[in-house]
Amino acid sequence: MRRHCETRLNEWSLMTNTYGSILMIILMASSCLVSAQSQSSVAVITGEIRDPTSREITFSYKPPSAIGSAEERVVLDSLNRFACELPLVRGTLVEGYYGGGQPKWKWVQWLGAVLFDRSPLFFFVEPGDSLHVTVEEGFFGPSYSFSGPNADNSRFMAEWFPKFYPFRLDYENLEVEDFKRQIDQRRQDQFEFLAERREKYTLSPGFIDYATAYFNYGWADRMISYPEKYGFANGRKNRNISPEYYDFLQEVPLVDEKAIGVGRYRAFLVSTVDRELEETPKPYRLYELYDLSGLELSEETEAQLDSMYQVNRWPRLSQMVDLSAVGLSPTSQTHLDSMYGKDSRQPRLSVEFDLSRFGLSEAALAQLDSFFEKSDRSFRIISSEEDASKVDTTDGMLVFHLPGDEQQEFLSWTPKLSAMVNLSAVGLSPAAQAELDSLYEHRQPLRLSEKIDLAGLGLSEAIQAQLDSVYKYKERRNRYLFPKRYDLAKEKLEGRVLYWFLAQEVIGGFDSDWEAFALAHRKWEDFQQSNPYPEYTEAIREFLHKALKLQPGQLAPDFTLHDLDGQPVSLSQFKGQVVLLDFWASWCGPCIVDLPDLRKIKEKTAALPVVFLNLSLDTDDAAWREAIDKHELKGIHVRADGFGSDVAKSYQVTGIPSYYLVDSQGSIVECPRIWDIDQFVATIEKSL
Repeated sequence: MRRHCETRLNEWSLMTNTYGSILMIILMASSCLVSAQSQSSVAVITGEIRDPTSREITFSYKPPSAIGSAEERVVLDSLNRFACELPLVRGTLVEGYYGGGQPKWKWVQWLGAVLFDRSPLFFFVEPGDSLHVTVEEGFFGPSYSFSGPNADNSRFMAEWFPKFYPFRLDYENLEVEDFKRQIDQRRQDQFEFLAERREKYTLSPGFIDYATAYFNYGWADRMISYPEKYGFANGRKNRNISPEYYDFLQEVPLVDEKAIGVGRYRAFLVSTVDRELEETPKPYRLYELYDLSGLELSEETEAQLDSMYQVNRWPRLSQMVDLSAVGLSPTSQTHLDSMYGKDSRQPRLSVEFDLSRFGLSEAALAQLDSFFEKSDRSFRIISSEEDASKVDTTDGMLVFHLPGDEQQEFLSWTPKLSAMVNLSAVGLSPAAQAELDSLYEHRQPLRLSEKIDLAGLGLSEAIQAQLDSVYKYKERRNRYLFPKRYDLAKEKLEGRVLYWFLAQEVIGGFDSDWEAFALAHRKWEDFQQSNPYPEYTEAIREFLHKALKLQPGQLAPDFTLHDLDGQPVSLSQFKGQVVLLDFWASWCGPCIVDLPDLRKIKEKTAALPVVFLNLSLDTDDAAWREAIDKHELKGIHVRADGFGSDVAKSYQVTGIPSYYLVDSQGSIVECPRIWDIDQFVATIEKSL
């Protein structure tokens, strides 16, 4: 998780007092709280893997509270066997995968979902189950089998997964009737599949309830999110959605205790409540995307601002790059802006990535481009069994087979402007095209005031600066909808479902900036007064206990790891200096994308007592060392063994890159985004 901030003395004081109050509540209440785990039963999982590709397996599942996710790591013994116990109070889907907690799905900028490594192992267990798993071929896929009581539940999952997952829709020009036809058919197919397999397998009542809720709420969530996804894909509201469209809400109950912990149920509840909060959902409008409530703008000014934003939502090339620097006339600049506007928003696959490694003909590249556009612009990457790279679409999905050492390079590819737009059409020489490519590669994100003439709206410089800040740090609607959603949920929901939902709302509020933290604190007090389910109070307390350890002003957790020469390196040895902790890995494309900005920060602070401590989460020592040499990474290098390592857990690293700034006294400091270089350097200087 990246932490972004704008440090102000009065805000810091309020934030520190709030954190201190909550920490005191946790300490006072912890002795009398009944934990959910003590009330739970367990499921015993045993297994063996023949020719495993890793000695470690991580199982991800819903904890007893069904809030968030829990993980259990196991290490294979000398005979490639494992055993573990999962605390449960209800049936849950378990996902097993190799490694120490490395996420399988990564969102890489605008590119869509990317799946690393082999398909995960899915199975279903309930309290009291004893399930044995056998993996025949060393990787998770169709090669595993199950035995033990209730093993039929998992056998069903093994057949369901390749047939129905994943499911993708292209929302561009996807009209209502065609959309409904597709997802109605999918739900019908899944229930028919369940009915057929009930003849073949002895499925438990709990599993049947789970599957029924999974199919129904997966369908309902897609139904209720269709207007928003259509709007984003097409840049406009679908005016063919009639009020009768929402009659589908009568087909599934809003409150369904059996659906607690089932995928998509909470998302459905959030979307349903949010729909009532917004009379006309327009998530692509400026005032819906960002919180403008504190700026005290008149309705007329807000409407004008939004209208100007819609026109200028996509920046022109000439706003991002000085086109006159390459000798372009105003007429040529206008022409180039027009070409860029048409070709840059969703580049072809062959532009977004360097596909030359696959040795494809021009005709084959054109076919891939067409396939990519007709899908939802998503793809999958798996480790190649051979040294050669290849690409296929045989299963209806774009799949790249790449050796492990090529995956990082493939994902970190940055398309050149000259590949996106025909620069020769405006008379640029090859040298001028190369110069423009360089300018485009090093462009900086635009402020709102650079996209829109805010002064023309009669706004003061102070308001303009506030708007720039809101826009820059993306203080999106979720933060200011939080208290409204919390209150409306109390009217719409009831029983266990209500408090399960509210607990996650409070946690989401705490897991945000300081202002949302203060709002969440007030709702947290309300929650404690009325919540009759101790496990949900425990889940919030557990989250806060962890989160408060990493808030600004808290001492950064110490650790000791080994550097490239095998020498021990501890955070505490750098006291008196500012330390930037950079969690990264050789396979992480976004980590590589951040390198140019990190280099600039290092250059600007070269004369200051600043330590750049790079903590790799590579499990492969050779890949770690090779990446350091390849990218000429500066600073001190240490390596931890994956996301399951002690240091990753201490800093609650669930995604990378992840940065922490530690001041000269060893305390955590909130830091701006890496690309905000001047602000980042200023924060470092204040932390000395």
